[in-house]
Formats: sequence, structure tokens, C-alpha cells
Amino acid sequence: LYSEYMSNQYHIPTKLYDCFIEPEKSPPMAGTAPNGTKRCGNTGGHCYETPYQPFRICLGPKSGTIHGRRYQTLAHALRGRPPLSTHVK
Repeated sequence: LYSEYMSNQYHIPTKLYDCFIEPEKSPPMAGTAPNGTKRCGNTGGHCYETPYQPFRICLGPKSGTIHGRRYQTLAHALRGRPPLSTHVK
């Protein structure tokens, strides 16, 4: 995952937003991947050297629920962050 790379190479904290993947299929979304607790190296599994936060929310053009999935706007997710402080993929 790109977020793991940014965490492990550049020590950037991560906020993961995904309302489609089931947590049981994604250790980061389930919150079970190592989360800023150790150096990762080549562990063979998901591992974040810098803390991450998973959110079962998708980002979209407006906040609300669509087909049972929760959405919020990118502007809402970025609220309170200073300029040039966030990498978005």
C-alpha cells in the first residue's frame, strides 16, 4: 500500500478512508496491522512504522449515506490541517 510506503519511508502519519473493503480482508482497516509500534523491515505483512487511523468512510462530493456506505467530503476530512501538511492519494 502507498500509505505503508509513506509511513515507513517518510514517517508520515496516515488516515485511511475506505467504505468498500471489509475489515476482515484488510488488516489496516481492521486496525490489526502494526501501528507505529515497531520498525517494519520485510515483515511480509501489512505494517506501519508511523501511527495510522482507519475510517470506514469514503470521501465523495457530499456527505451522507449512499447504498449503505457513509461518505464525507474531502474538505471535511482536511478541516483544521495547515497548508502543505497533507499528502492525498
